[in-house]
Amino acid sequence: MPSLINFDAISSLKSSLHGLSICAFNHLHHVPQHNGSLAHEGPTNQTDYSSRHHESQFSQEAHAEQRSRDDEEANSFEGSCNNSDQSWTSRVTSKKNEAGTESGDASVRRIYVTSIPEEHRHLPSQWFPSNKIRTTKYTPVSFIPKNLWNQFKNIANAFFLFVTLLQCIPLFCPEHLGLSFIPLSVILLTTAIKDGIEDYRRCVLDKKFNNTLTWKLVGFNNANALGEHIGLWRKLKKFISHTVADMSYCLKNSGISSGLATLTVDNISHRHSLESDSAFTLSSVSQDSLEIHEIGNSGPSNSFSVIQEQSTGSSNAKFERVCRKSLLVGDIVKVLADEAIPADLLILSTENSNGVCYVETKNLDGETNLKDKYALCSTKCCKSEYRCSAASFWVECEQPHADLYSLNGVVKAPGAVQSPSESTNGRKIHEEPFSISNVLLCGCTLRNSKWVIGLVLYTGSETRIQKNRGLTPSKRSRITRDLNWTIILNFLLLFAMCLFSGVLRSIYSAQNNSARVFELSKNSNTAPAHGIISIFTSLILFQNLVPISLYITMDIVRSIQSYFIFSDREMYDEKLDCPCSPKSWNISDDLGQIEYIFSDKTGTLTQNIMSFKKCSINGIRYGKSHNEDTCIKKRRNLNYNENLSCKVDLDKKKMLETLSLSDSPNPESITFISSKFVDHLQSNENYIQTEACFEFFKALALCHSVVTDVQDETLIYNAQSPDEEALVKVARDFGFTLLNTKNRRYTIRIRGENKNFRVLDIIPFTSTRKRMSVIIRDEDGIIHLICKGADTVIFPRLSSGQNNIIEKTKKHLASFSSEGFRTLCIARRTIDKQDYLEWKVNFNEANSAIHERNEKVSKVSEMIEQELELLGGTAIEDKLQENVPETIALLAIAGIKLWVLTGDKVETAINIGYSCNLLDPNMTIFRIDANSFGALEEVEAFIRNTLCFNFGYMGTDEEFRFLLKDHSPPSPKHAIVIDGDALNFVLSEQVSFLFLMLCKQCKTVLCCRVSPSQKAAVVALVKKSLNVVTLAIGDGANDVSMIQEADVGVGIKGVEGQAASMSADYAIGQFSFLGRLLLVHGRWDYKRMSQMISFFFYKNVIWTFILFWYQFYNEFDGNYIFDYTYVMLFNLLFTSLPVIIAGCFDQDVDASVSMKNPSLYQRGILGLEWNGKRFWSYMLDGIYQSLVCFGVALFVFKFGDFVSWTGRNIECIEDIGLFISSPTIFVINIFILMNQERLNLISLITWMFSIGVFWIWTFIYSEVGPSYAFHKSASRTCQTFGFWCVTVLTIALCLLPRFSYICLQKLFYPRDIDLLRRRLCAKSDDETSSSSSFATDIEMCEQCNDPLSSKKNSGIVTSVSFDDSNK
Repeated sequence: MPSLINFDAISSLKSSLHGLSICAFNHLHHVPQHNGSLAHEGPTNQTDYSSRHHESQFSQEAHAEQRSRDDEEANSFEGSCNNSDQSWTSRVTSKKNEAGTESGDASVRRIYVTSIPEEHRHLPSQWFPSNKIRTTKYTPVSFIPKNLWNQFKNIANAFFLFVTLLQCIPLFCPEHLGLSFIPLSVILLTTAIKDGIEDYRRCVLDKKFNNTLTWKLVGFNNANALGEHIGLWRKLKKFISHTVADMSYCLKNSGISSGLATLTVDNISHRHSLESDSAFTLSSVSQDSLEIHEIGNSGPSNSFSVIQEQSTGSSNAKFERVCRKSLLVGDIVKVLADEAIPADLLILSTENSNGVCYVETKNLDGETNLKDKYALCSTKCCKSEYRCSAASFWVECEQPHADLYSLNGVVKAPGAVQSPSESTNGRKIHEEPFSISNVLLCGCTLRNSKWVIGLVLYTGSETRIQKNRGLTPSKRSRITRDLNWTIILNFLLLFAMCLFSGVLRSIYSAQNNSARVFELSKNSNTAPAHGIISIFTSLILFQNLVPISLYITMDIVRSIQSYFIFSDREMYDEKLDCPCSPKSWNISDDLGQIEYIFSDKTGTLTQNIMSFKKCSINGIRYGKSHNEDTCIKKRRNLNYNENLSCKVDLDKKKMLETLSLSDSPNPESITFISSKFVDHLQSNENYIQTEACFEFFKALALCHSVVTDVQDETLIYNAQSPDEEALVKVARDFGFTLLNTKNRRYTIRIRGENKNFRVLDIIPFTSTRKRMSVIIRDEDGIIHLICKGADTVIFPRLSSGQNNIIEKTKKHLASFSSEGFRTLCIARRTIDKQDYLEWKVNFNEANSAIHERNEKVSKVSEMIEQELELLGGTAIEDKLQENVPETIALLAIAGIKLWVLTGDKVETAINIGYSCNLLDPNMTIFRIDANSFGALEEVEAFIRNTLCFNFGYMGTDEEFRFLLKDHSPPSPKHAIVIDGDALNFVLSEQVSFLFLMLCKQCKTVLCCRVSPSQKAAVVALVKKSLNVVTLAIGDGANDVSMIQEADVGVGIKGVEGQAASMSADYAIGQFSFLGRLLLVHGRWDYKRMSQMISFFFYKNVIWTFILFWYQFYNEFDGNYIFDYTYVMLFNLLFTSLPVIIAGCFDQDVDASVSMKNPSLYQRGILGLEWNGKRFWSYMLDGIYQSLVCFGVALFVFKFGDFVSWTGRNIECIEDIGLFISSPTIFVINIFILMNQERLNLISLITWMFSIGVFWIWTFIYSEVGPSYAFHKSASRTCQTFGFWCVTVLTIALCLLPRFSYICLQKLFYPRDIDLLRRRLCAKSDDETSSSSSFATDIEMCEQCNDPLSSKKNSGIVTSVSFDDSNK
């Protein structure tokens, strides 16, 4: 049986295995990840995939005659079609068409059941992967070499490996060779342990998945699996892996000999036939299993079964429990209730005679509602083992891809031969197309269905869930990207120092002096040779200038920072049981530099909980609401009646008193309030309006894809969107109750009387069509089409003669949109039976297409979605989430620009903008829409004129480059509203920079009616053109593209599922949490990371340059002034912990102060914490301090002598090194402590620990270790008074400049944070706790007279000035 293969390991040894066999080579070339089943289909090499065609076996005359028969028989099917749950067609196909034309189509996959047709046996073979999942990077065999290879891709690790190996050469070998391997070994070991733990967790999950049991049909022939190739390398891996697993298992469970990895089917009890059918006959198939549907009074449609009359099943066929990893493409699987789907399955049959079943896709897309799936009509008879083994057909479907919502294919089965001539030249091929609604995807769970039998289409790495893993692009923070150039500068500085040392070494060597007498080196006698050797010696000597442990330290700090974000209780959503979950741990510092936020509206700014509020029926408006309408009118300074709330309550009371036959579980919760509607619905006087209201609400109860369910005797609606749920529920509230949707037969209780409707077709909603349609047949046999969608697509499809109603409905919808409601139009059409049958033929043909099926279905749908009768329009309210306006106001004060990208109408988006503080009544709104501007030139002219007359810009490149440097918040007096059609113009290269110039002058940008691809394009335009850090936030699958495009993606776990949160870098429960994520954690993390990196470079520079200064006194021969152990342990123990602690725990102000003073965030936008100026200031500080540390000791030893208590002079190089290294360690750790914003207990403990480790190592190593010349050096130097004088003097001289700068800066050139902390310290605790209001905090910032503080204009912050110098 095929099993999983480690492709990564094979790739590494591909060259060595190349000569083993051609079969092995082909396997490596064509199986992306796994070795699997082999089928007589598809190519085995690239030539086969691209252009292999077979010659026809027929002559031209025979071919023409065959085409003629094809056309005649195809025409015989015109005007009739099936009425099954899933559409299908029949047609005659020649043998050339089957074997010749399609054989070269590499985009089609063929899967055969039971046997391969004769005309397909000559087709090339294709490899399929097994169902074994492997998400791990390593195996027990490949872990060490592969992990080392991955680590040495880092240029710093490769450099230090070279330096370490260089020291193994005797010419450069230090006294303690083993110590030179310690730093690199610790880094590699730490990273390997981290990677190993992560990979082990993935391995555990993989084993759990692969060894899950499922029911598989055995005892029948899977024509797609002929065998597999197992190479020597794979055999070795399997042996080692199983051996390790067995030993591990035995250690845990003594006495048990079988290991985890040896779980096989033989160890599992077999289950016999679930449905024995020994008495099966072909007559029972044709009579019982083939369901014939009729439309009205039409005769039976042409149908077929995959079980042929001559077919006989296998008596040995039975379902057995097997591990899911053993499944192959072409296997038949049975899934029981509440079991997970083991692979991507084509549904053959279900417990239901009509083939319907229900699945939960929560693990796939995060949606908790049930979705209905349907078996194919031709396979519904495959309900038992015997019948499944008797079936004979093949499947043609798409090659695997990652789209969760699209899958097209066709089931083909041979028909009966009509004449002897046809047996050789042609045969009847039955076809039934299928789509994603007929497929169960791996990862879903079967619900409310006892069992399902399916055919395995895709396995392992080809399943949809595996295709969607790892789609989130790898992101790096801005600091990390900038750090690469900093590392390069350090490399250049290192090489310059080495070259300088080599040149001076050559000069010194060329001089003849008495020092040559004591030259011990006999490896070279020429000056150039000495210079070359000195270059490599200096490379070893100054290696610490390139921080080897910087990246691992950054990973440690970011991991701790991510844990703090996850543990923040203020960002925990109790309703969803959802903390803030970091998915990417390497970009936390980017959270402190966000300048642009791109937000979805529905479900992100709003709750995505829809409430039906108003409607327009037959030109009459119904409904009263005062929630959002009140806020919007107040904010827009419109006339507002304070008594409106009372009027709404009175109208609701009146409505409930007169409403009858309502099925609402809680009448008080009805959101649609209109006593006038109830009067019209229940009135007998105005028949026309009563009928219109009746038909409108009946349409709401029928036009949807809702699935009903009953839980605890309560009717539950499982809808794919909150809009549909709101429409079905409001219909229920007024007596149009959807009771049952099973088998596509809708049962609706209409005003107390049950009515049955047969759903013939559902034309689904797509972002391109912007509408959905349902074709139903009522109890009288009349066929109706009900369509709902956006007004822009419904109105053009209405029949003539409705001008009066259309105009009234347009006005009502415009009014609804102006109040912030989402609007839809409802229309219908009665279809003649013959017209429907003719359309159905075309619809079936479009559904039969494997490629571009959606486009063809959309084109055919246009034919029937015409001449509609307008019923009315709906207005649905989507309330804002809690604290959205307040959060947006905080982000604006922080200098962050918020753009809203939504698919809603322009009017709806504008009014949501007013309700959430994005728009203001005093704003000038620039509207750019396709109705006003129909060409690119018109849009360009409008933008240029707007820039010129309103802002004084001519739109030149110089002005654009000038605006790139301006990061100040724009004026609050302007906003832009643009729709999707006009957005296509501004995204062009000709207009994009003009559009961005205009956007930089506007506080708010609203992009309406945009598609997911346009959202991503807008984010990419701003990110790349303006060179800013961007954040995208959304909650639905349509937001995934922009979330992945942005520097930081944030997903909200909401009603629309978890597609966004699974693809995002951070997942939160509410939009309001974004404020704390950025203003608190983002600002802290950016400031901490910048400080930590600066500390890292500083301490390495001071240490390295001390060695460099010493070279001037020993002719650059590459000797150490320190003991070699100090060089190796410097970054590892003596100075690393204070840097890490500063990067994890340092903070200037606490979280509450950060939230109350959002203007503090703007230093991150400007990049003031980490830039070239800061880097070089720390570098120069390190160089200065290295001069002091070396110069003080040199001065003291030059003009004075030190004698130990034993009378021995302290003048050897080891003693001098201790005189220098001791104050250097003190200086570095005190410098780090001094530059922290806040001293805490952890920092002090770490500081004492680092100093303590240095002295403990010094005394232990010098007293008892094999320290050679360093022996007893600590006891000698520490007992002299001069040593402590040198230490104190060095510390004072080194830190005095930095200390003076800090004092002067805080006293005379204070920054915003300095003034704020000074003010907070001056206030008492009581005053601090009492000044928690937002207005008080803003006023406090303004009174600080700080250049970074916010200025208010009409209650809104308009500008913030930044400058490090005092003004």
